[in-house]
Amino acid sequence: MTRRLHHDPDRRCKPVAEWPEVDRLLWEAALIAGDLFEEGGSRANFTENTNRGVVEGYGRWQQWLDRQGMLNQTDSPADQITPDRVRAYIADLERHNATQTVLNRLIHLSTAAAVMDQQRDWSWLNRLAAPIRARHRPARPKRPRLVAPRELLDLGVDLVAAAERRNAACDRATTFRDGLMIALLAARPLRLANLVGLTLDRTLVLRGKQWWIQIPAMETKNREPIELAWPELLVPFLDVYLTCHRPVLALRHGRWTRPIGEALWLSTDGSPMTRRAIYDRITRCTRKGLGRAINPHLFRDCAATTLAIEDPRHVRIASRLLGHRTCSTTEKYYNQARNIEASRTMQNYLLSLRRGSAGGARPSQR
Repeated sequence: MTRRLHHDPDRRCKPVAEWPEVDRLLWEAALIAGDLFEEGGSRANFTENTNRGVVEGYGRWQQWLDRQGMLNQTDSPADQITPDRVRAYIADLERHNATQTVLNRLIHLSTAAAVMDQQRDWSWLNRLAAPIRARHRPARPKRPRLVAPRELLDLGVDLVAAAERRNAACDRATTFRDGLMIALLAARPLRLANLVGLTLDRTLVLRGKQWWIQIPAMETKNREPIELAWPELLVPFLDVYLTCHRPVLALRHGRWTRPIGEALWLSTDGSPMTRRAIYDRITRCTRKGLGRAINPHLFRDCAATTLAIEDPRHVRIASRLLGHRTCSTTEKYYNQARNIEASRTMQNYLLSLRRGSAGGARPSQR
C-alpha cells in the first residue's frame, strides 16, 4: 500500500519551526519588508505562494540532512550545502520523484542557499541541475488531458443548473459553488492562488452594475496587476451565489471553522476554502463530468492551446489572458498547437492517399 507523503519520514518537509535556529532567523530576516530608510529582506517582495514553495523545498533538504545524521544545529547553513551532499540528495530524490519535482527541489534549494549566504557563488547548483533538465520528460504529458474551454464552461453551467435539483440546501450550495468556480476558470483562467484569494470589495469589486476582478501586483506571481471584467454570462450566477448559496455556507459550522471575512468561496464548515479544497473539488468535478481530471492550472493550458489552434493570428493575446508579462512564456502553447495541427494535416493526407484522392505527388517507387 502506498504511504501518504506526510507519514513517510524520508519524504516530509520540515516546517520553519523545526529548522535550526540560525536557518530560521536568516529566513525570517529575508521576509522583513523595507521602507524609505531601510532596504527590505531578499524575499520580502515575493508572493506568499512563491515563498511557500521555497520553504517546502528547503524543508525537504533539512529533512534529508536530518535523516542522514548530517543536520548540525549550530553550523552555518551555507556550509552544509556542499556539492557531494547535494549529489547524494539528488540521488535520493530520484528514488521517489519525477524529474520535474527533483528540478523544483534544486531550484528551491538554490534560492534558499542565496538567503543563507548572499555572498557565495551558488551557480554550481544550477550546473548540477543541467543534466537532469536535459533528460526531463513530463511524468504526465499535458496534451492528452487538454479539453476545449467550451467543454469546461458547459460543465460549470450544467453543475449550476443541477444544483437546483439537490434536496439539501448545503448540497445545492456546494454544487452551485463548484459549477461557478469551473465556469469562471474556463472564461478567466486565473492562477489557483488568485482564485482562492478572491475577496468581496477587495479583489472582486462591483463598479456600477459590472463586477471586476482586480488583483494588486503584490498578489500575482509576476508582479503584474490583474484587472478583468467578471464574465458577462456568469454575472447572474454570481448574483444567485451571493444572495442564496454563500449565506447558506456562511452559517455552517465544523471542527475547523475559521472566520470567513469577505472570502468569496466558502466550504461546508463555514470557512474560506483552502487551496487544497478548491483543487480537490475542481479535479473531482471535472473527472466525474468529463472523464478526466482537469486541475486548475490545466485550465490555463486549455485556454492558451485552444486559442492558438482556433485563432492563431491572435495567439499573443493569450499572454494577457493568462497574466504573462511577455509573450515568450505563452509561445510554448503556440508551438504545441502547431504540432497538433501538423499531426492532423499528416493524418488527413494519409487518409486521402488511402482513398486515392491525394492532390500532392506520391513518393517515387524504387
